[in-house]
Amino acid sequence: MAFVKVAEAESVSAGTGTTVTVSGRDYALFHVDGEFFCIDNECPHRDGPLGDGELEDDTVICPWHAWQVNVKTGQVLYTSNLCVATHACKVEEGSVYIDL
Repeated sequence: MAFVKVAEAESVSAGTGTTVTVSGRDYALFHVDGEFFCIDNECPHRDGPLGDGELEDDTVICPWHAWQVNVKTGQVLYTSNLCVATHACKVEEGSVYIDL
């Protein structure tokens, strides 16, 4: 596993998310209360783009069918048996890195 630079921290406003692409694969990156969190971009319901979803506190709402996922844990709020993979984040010298 290695950390990969995916964004400048200032490019992701607090309380928002975005989609970042590494080696042809999309990830959803979120800025929550001064911290960054990364999850796989595909909603487990129908592969909706979580990075395009609305962020409420630490929960992203999928823009396709309103499924809710905790961006810190990857847990789907509607069912305890579904989870989205999470990826560790760090910020160094104003850049955001995710562990892949």
